Amino acid sequence: MSHEQSGMNKIGITKPVVVSEFPKSGGSWIVSMLGKALGVACRDIYMQPGFDLFDFSQHPWYVGVEVPDFPTQSVIKSHELPGSLAIPFDVTQVHLVRDGRDVVVSKYFFERDFCVKNGIIESFDQSFESFVASESRSWANYVSSWLDQPGVLTIRYESFLADPAGELGALVKALTGATLDEDVLLGVVGQFTRERFSASLASTFKHNTFVRKGVRGDWVNHFNEMDELAFEAGAGHALRRLGYETDTSWLRTADEPVSLPASQVHDVVVA
Repeated sequence: MSHEQSGMNKIGITKPVVVSEFPKSGGSWIVSMLGKALGVACRDIYMQPGFDLFDFSQHPWYVGVEVPDFPTQSVIKSHELPGSLAIPFDVTQVHLVRDGRDVVVSKYFFERDFCVKNGIIESFDQSFESFVASESRSWANYVSSWLDQPGVLTIRYESFLADPAGELGALVKALTGATLDEDVLLGVVGQFTRERFSASLASTFKHNTFVRKGVRGDWVNHFNEMDELAFEAGAGHALRRLGYETDTSWLRTADEPVSLPASQVHDVVVA
């Protein structure tokens, strides 16, 4: 923890709120809206003194900030698992989930295009097929770890897509007990449309594709039958636990079982 903000905001949070998500689940959008609704700073748990992946001072969450800090009154984006030592202070935890199939697609293009073009990673040569197999397991393990934590509020990206003002108001109330007027909530949501949020990052990243589609169900445009089988093997149980599916009928091969090629079997076995 470092520099405190002066005074108590009108809603009254007394410790940071950490929104933990598997990467590309919509965390930046949710954190931005929640921070604005609460009237507090937004932060990223990975931007600490010495951060050099890009110029943090150009990021909209850090305008006017000389050294990255974590004020008591702040909303912090994180990809950490429960109990992570990267968060060594008292916080209120919120777990953000998104359909893992959409997450995998978004993360694939994020790493292949955005991260490479902006110099965050040197290269990316993994096939989409192998990426689905490996990331499905990682997503399932991540969300399951958080779902097993008692007392952690879980919110859903798709619910925010459907009713951003309503979901934002419900989240603020759950965290603080306060009820915000609908016009206030609509005003916050209006500041963070896809176009405006993307434009706010224009000075941070030369190749500004951080905000891609942000839609629900785009995975159907990218998965083939083998990708579906690989994802089901790695994360089908998590899809059902979260209620994204109730059974395996989402698979196009559900009525005609297909065996994975021997070369892919190792990739989709759940440890």
